[in-house]
Amino acid sequence: MRYTQCTTGCSADTGTQVNISTSCGTNVICANGSAYYNPVSDPSFPSGFSGSITASSTEQLAGTVTIANTFTGSAYASDAYSAVSNPATSIIAPIVMSGYGAWNTRITVQNAGSSNTNVTINYIGSGAPGATTITNLPPNMMAMVDQAGMTSGYIGSAIITASQNLAVVVEEYKSTGGVLLTYNGIPTTSAATTVYLPGYIDMGVWATDLTIVNTTGTATTANVTFAGSSATLSGPLGANGMVYLNRYGGLPAGWSGTFPTNYYSAATITAGQNVVAAYNIANSGTGGAGNLQAAYLGFPPSAAGTNIVVPLIENMYSTGWVTTFSVQSIDGNPATLTLVYSPVAGSCNGSCTKNFTMSEASHTFNQLSDGHVNTGFLGGVNITSDRNIVVIADQTNTTAPAYQGGDSLAGFVGIKK
Repeated sequence: MRYTQCTTGCSADTGTQVNISTSCGTNVICANGSAYYNPVSDPSFPSGFSGSITASSTEQLAGTVTIANTFTGSAYASDAYSAVSNPATSIIAPIVMSGYGAWNTRITVQNAGSSNTNVTINYIGSGAPGATTITNLPPNMMAMVDQAGMTSGYIGSAIITASQNLAVVVEEYKSTGGVLLTYNGIPTTSAATTVYLPGYIDMGVWATDLTIVNTTGTATTANVTFAGSSATLSGPLGANGMVYLNRYGGLPAGWSGTFPTNYYSAATITAGQNVVAAYNIANSGTGGAGNLQAAYLGFPPSAAGTNIVVPLIENMYSTGWVTTFSVQSIDGNPATLTLVYSPVAGSCNGSCTKNFTMSEASHTFNQLSDGHVNTGFLGGVNITSDRNIVVIADQTNTTAPAYQGGDSLAGFVGIKK
C-alpha cells in the first residue's frame, strides 16, 4: 500500500474502519476513505501475473483499476476502468473492432459466479467474425479474447453470455502502439430509452465520438441533445443496429442536425427503443485522433443517484498525476453538491469537505486548479447532491517526460453509492 496524508485545510474525520480482503491479505480502509494497491510494488504478488482480482469487504466498496504498459514516450499507453459490482449473465460491449485500420479490441471476461461456465461472444454488425466460445471457465478466473486477426475492417458490437454472472472489460488499442482505451461491458438489462453522457467535449483539439447501439429487434429513431446548446442530432437506428457519430466524419445516412462547437458540457440520448452507448474523448490533433484518449459508457437512468463515489482523486500525485471529474444533473437543472475528499491514509482523519452549487446542469472539477485538495493528494471523493447526477472522471499526466507523447489519459466513472 502507498499512502499520502491530507493535512492542511481539512476537517477531522474519525470514521469507522473496515477491512478489505484479497487473497494477498487484509487492509484497513476508513469510512468514506480509500486505499491504493499496486501489485508491482507488492513483493508477495507473483511476477508476470496476468489474471483477475476479487475484493470483498464488510462494507460496500467502489473501485477503480488503472492499467499501463512499461514503455516511455510515444509508446506509453494507459487507461482505467471501474471495478465491476453488478455482474450479469448477458453483457453488451458497444464497440468491438478487428483490423479496423490500426484498431483492435480485447475482451476480458471474469466468471463472477460460483460454478464453472461456458462463455459465448457473439459479434454483431457488417462483416462480423464468427462467435468465440470460452469453455469451462472456473469461478473468479478470467479469459482474454483478442479480436486482432479475426477479420479485416470490422467495427461493431458484441453480446457476451454465460450461465454464471460475468464481469467484462473491453480494451481498445492501436496496433501501432501508444493508445489504450478501456470500458466496462454493460448488462443488457441496463439498456434504456434515455442515456446520459457527462463530460462531452468538442473544443479546440478535443473531440468526442459516440457509438449508439439498438439492443432490440425493432428499428427506431435516436436523438442527441447537448446541455446548454441548441445543437441537436437525429436519425435512424436499425434493428440491432449501431451508428457512429463524429464531427470529423460527417453524419451517417439519414441523420441530420449539427454538432456543438467550442463545447464542454453534457449530452443526452433519447430513443424509441432501448439503447446503449459508448463514447471516446480524444485529443484530435491535426486530421485525426491523437494519443490522449479515454473511453466511457453512457449512463442509463438507473445509474444516476444523489450519492456518487469517485474512488481515485489526485492532485499532482507522484510524478504529476491529476484527476478531473465531470458532473451531470440528469433533470437539466443545476445541482448543489457536498464533496468529501478522503485521502489514502494510515489513520481515519484528514478529510476535506467542500460545498458547491453548479451554475448549469453540468460542471467539471479540476483538482489542479480548483484548490479543493492539497498538492500531492491521493484519495477519493464522496459526492452528495440534491438532484440525481452521473459522473465521469479521468487521470492524466502531461508533465513527466516519461509519458510525454504517449497516452497518459485514463478515464473511469463515478459509482452510485
